Amino acid sequence: MDMRRFVIRKTIYLVITLFAILATNFFLFRVMPGDPVSAFITKGLTEEAREDLMESFHLNDSLPSQFYHYIIDVFHLDFGVTYSYVARQEVTSVIAPRLFNTFTLMILGTTIAIIAGIWLGRFVAWRRGQAADAIGMMFTLTFYTMPTFILALALVMLFGGRLDWFPLAGAHGELPFYDNPPAYSDMNLFEKIVSRLYHLILPSMAFAIQWMADFVLIMRNSLTDVLTEDYIVTARAKGLSDEAILKDHAMRNALLPVVTVIAITIGWVVGGEIMVELIFSFEGIGQLTWDAVDKRDFPLLQALFLIIAIGVLIANLIADMVYTYLDPRVKI
Repeated sequence: MDMRRFVIRKTIYLVITLFAILATNFFLFRVMPGDPVSAFITKGLTEEAREDLMESFHLNDSLPSQFYHYIIDVFHLDFGVTYSYVARQEVTSVIAPRLFNTFTLMILGTTIAIIAGIWLGRFVAWRRGQAADAIGMMFTLTFYTMPTFILALALVMLFGGRLDWFPLAGAHGELPFYDNPPAYSDMNLFEKIVSRLYHLILPSMAFAIQWMADFVLIMRNSLTDVLTEDYIVTARAKGLSDEAILKDHAMRNALLPVVTVIAITIGWVVGGEIMVELIFSFEGIGQLTWDAVDKRDFPLLQALFLIIAIGVLIANLIADMVYTYLDPRVKI
């Protein structure tokens, strides 16, 4: 199978899966008990006002009609208006700034986790059975088994509380380098970038340490298995250096399961690390999802779940492409 047919086939599967997600995303919220309009919007309003709101949200239409309008609106990137926010804000206007915050957290945290995790996993795998392996695995297993909220709270108490080095909440805010720090809206572009990076340090540390432990374990186990293969023994017999064996023979095959974990990680964190974002009051998709579930904001939840699902699909598609580069047998 050539690469073009492989990509076309994967794209068709993605479209079918996306349609199934759209259907599930729509009907899931329709079978939930209760009337969100009655519960959250129409307290104290007249029956006429309630009917007007039901009509504006298409809640009086039949399910097939609602599903048709939903599909059309999604392809026009129109997710409607929120139930729970004041002034009936557009869902996209509520999500957009939160999505940007989550992406910055995801990019920084995931990059650190991938680079550090692969390097440390390679380091301890090559020294399996030695003191470096034992010490490295002790620290890795400690963070791997530690709940995310415990790690995040520890960072808050140490670096944000006792040492007071970093801010405890928010995705941006005032900088500590000024006697009279300007408000975020009054900062120039450079100051805004520094402000965001400054507020990203603690949540990205909590995020990166947790996922780095996963990458270390996967990389170590995968590389350990690869190093026992016959072609590695042959490479040693040829007199190749350790660096050449690792770089040219072992790492490429050992990275295959790591690519899978990276794809799952990226797809998962598009939805935000809810615990991390809640503890650090980080205005991202995770915190927004929590608030939307708490308020049963159906349009907002539908849009959030769709974004998360698309993130998972795209991450898996990219993983498939990377797989074909690392191992051409995959497309066969």
